Amino acid sequence: MDVIALALIFAIILVTQMALLCGYCFHKLNYKCEFSVKEAHEGDSLYLVETVYNGKLLPVPWLKVDIHSSRWLDFAGTCSVIAQDDRRVTSSYTLRSYQRTTRKWKLKCMKRGVFTTENVTLVSGDLLNFRIVSIPAAVNAQLMVYPEIIDLDELFTPVNLQQSDKTVNRWIVDDPFMISGIREYTPGDPLNRIHWPATARTGRLMVKKNDFTSQRSLTVLLNMQSQLYEYADTINKKNVELGIKASATLLDRALKEGTPVRLGTNGCTSADARKEIFTGEAADKEHVLELFKILARLMMKNVMDFEKMLDEVLPVLENTEVVIITAYMSKRLCEQSDQLVLAGNMVSIILLDTVFEGDVRPEMAELYIMAGNKGFDEREGALAT
Repeated sequence: MDVIALALIFAIILVTQMALLCGYCFHKLNYKCEFSVKEAHEGDSLYLVETVYNGKLLPVPWLKVDIHSSRWLDFAGTCSVIAQDDRRVTSSYTLRSYQRTTRKWKLKCMKRGVFTTENVTLVSGDLLNFRIVSIPAAVNAQLMVYPEIIDLDELFTPVNLQQSDKTVNRWIVDDPFMISGIREYTPGDPLNRIHWPATARTGRLMVKKNDFTSQRSLTVLLNMQSQLYEYADTINKKNVELGIKASATLLDRALKEGTPVRLGTNGCTSADARKEIFTGEAADKEHVLELFKILARLMMKNVMDFEKMLDEVLPVLENTEVVIITAYMSKRLCEQSDQLVLAGNMVSIILLDTVFEGDVRPEMAELYIMAGNKGFDEREGALAT
């Protein structure tokens, strides 16, 4: 009889604690999840901050939070589960009455993009786990990760394909509008910098010596195609990602120097986009920040051929520094870059790969290739196809 009574009491206690803990575990339970910053760059470290508050007398013996994030946000020191592009991290708590707990997860941004954690799953139950309950909790934590700022001068080196194919050390973007003097021509100088009156006077080729000033403007044209004949989706994503980083670096330089800048690309930021991106020109921080957001959101696809986009923007560009960033070189692209030079622009081409259509070479624009690129033979003065 005593055994039955004890069993009955135990059953009553079990059912009671199950009803109380499972019925009221989420009552007055507040959960918040947010990133320590709203914006970051590739490679930056930051924190994901969780705050849990149990605002009732009844304790919560155990609580698990399932956080669904991106695999490109690397949670340091955690055992997370990765499936394709998703990462799942579990956080566990034990909460006393009216207890507030804050936990920080250190994470590293491995890739550009916009990362959003809209909801998490709160899981709890009774003391013996006979019953488990769960509910979704909206957090709407968003992080904008901008492309990494790289060292262009270290990664790319200029090569004069028209003359002796010798490399020279020169900054990719200098100022064509600030003339600080005249000097003798050296291999690698573009022909549109030749100072003809001084050349006639001295009998030697002389070029304008440019200085740096905040009065110039810059136009960055990014090609989202990794090869000449490529429709929609980008095939060689690694090369194009490097181009996005190069674009971000040029925008960062422009911002620091107060240079008016615009961005053009045949890419898109939404899957249903049908038109290329070509922004206005400005030098303020808000404008450049919007350009960074475009780069962060760029999808690995194009909405039109890059050469067609250049045909559309050619009439708009004059008296500006134009930097074309592309993974390949085509005959038409060389012709278009020469047209830009003849229209009074300074044109530089950053080539992300040694992909050429035949043996085409730009005649007037400056060409920059990867430093130490095995496809470049200084003795032969040729680029591998």
